[in-house]
Amino acid sequence: MSSSRYLRNLTRLVSGRSGCSVTSILELPKYPTSVARKSSTQAAPTLHQYPPTTLEDPLTFPSTTYNTIDENVKAEEEEIAGYDTSRFYPVRIGEVFQGRYQAVTKLGFGSSSTIWLAQDLRDRKYVALKIYVHTSRNHREIPVYETLSPILGKTRHHGGRNIRIFLDSFEMSGPNGRHKVLVLEGTQMSLRDYKEIFRTDGFDENFVKRAVKGLLKALDFLHTEAQLVHTDIHPGNLLLGLDDDSQLQPLVSMAFKSPVARKQVLECRTIYLSKVMHPRPGPILLSDFGEARTGLGPHAGDIMPLTYRAPEVIMSMPWNNSVDLWSVGLTAWDLLGMNRLFTARDGDGGMSDAAHLAELMATLGPPPREFLQRNSGRAADFWDEQVGKWKGLAPIPKNCSLEELETKLGDSSAFIAFLRRILTWMPEDRPTAKVLLQDPWLMTESSTSAKAESLGAEGQ
Repeated sequence: MSSSRYLRNLTRLVSGRSGCSVTSILELPKYPTSVARKSSTQAAPTLHQYPPTTLEDPLTFPSTTYNTIDENVKAEEEEIAGYDTSRFYPVRIGEVFQGRYQAVTKLGFGSSSTIWLAQDLRDRKYVALKIYVHTSRNHREIPVYETLSPILGKTRHHGGRNIRIFLDSFEMSGPNGRHKVLVLEGTQMSLRDYKEIFRTDGFDENFVKRAVKGLLKALDFLHTEAQLVHTDIHPGNLLLGLDDDSQLQPLVSMAFKSPVARKQVLECRTIYLSKVMHPRPGPILLSDFGEARTGLGPHAGDIMPLTYRAPEVIMSMPWNNSVDLWSVGLTAWDLLGMNRLFTARDGDGGMSDAAHLAELMATLGPPPREFLQRNSGRAADFWDEQVGKWKGLAPIPKNCSLEELETKLGDSSAFIAFLRRILTWMPEDRPTAKVLLQDPWLMTESSTSAKAESLGAEGQ
């Protein structure tokens, strides 16, 4: 979702009108503080393992006092290229799923799903529902979570605390097909959205260090105990977790005080605007395992967001879990500054492998011949086969070393040294997550901004 839409919704959240007489805010459920995240890495039990309890009564949400969006204005998922209304399940705020999960407010959307804050009427806590479009055939995320959850339930690895917890999954029928639903622990926003809305110039260095440490702990757990490769590491999949459920209470309260604007598409289908709230300290959680692969490799196939692709992926070579470490470096860069390190765009603005490789050479230097020989056919598309000279399909940018590009930090030497350990042509040259956790850059705290921002104790 664009930052402008998030900003509009945030304004509604903090300054929306009140006056709803349906349910008093004082009557909203106040769930007890959750200590599971702090005291244990154990995954929550599945739906069928919960002991029977008395269900809490569903809330009755306002049916008036909200703004409507003009039918000619595109809203939320309608702005996705190739959007098809019928693919998305028509969630209604207040709707109860599985006799248990009541939709409270919309948190976000993507091309393949919408995300909703829901209250669990049985266990009296807040959860997130990820509702897939009915045409989603390849549900890699659910099997991965089902494999991961028992490991999380037994592990003593500290990185287990930095994995978003999977609670349950189910299927339901919509007007146009069957939809799979993931039930996940409730969280705050992603670091990508946090940056786009509140920190457009990038985060404080200490914040970035703590976020990177949380990510590395999660990856050390995934690579060593779970034997998984995430393949989709970027700030959008790093979430601020919760110290307890009460941090979500403002979103629930606003659903009554200031109902979100919405657009009536069909008689049975409404598009709601998403809600955000000002972030608070919490643990860093790695989420979204829809592209994860079982086993550390070697694997084959195209993976990773285009601008985050590791060199071996661009060159159609076999890859392994070291692609996740490459992404750690780019994630750290993105969190700290305003601009991405690599754009992968040519002079006309189109995505280009040649332009991407040219950027890599400008920043990392030319690739070793040994690297090119791992797929000589692909390498011949870009380099002279005899002497390894760049063919010039895209110009190599000038003045693009890490030292020249990093302008935010007073002393960037430790940060750049950290990046140089990760951003390597040869995958085997990248240290493991466990080794990187001991990097000098991560072991120190900037004295100039030590108290500027904090992720809390669990963010490390």
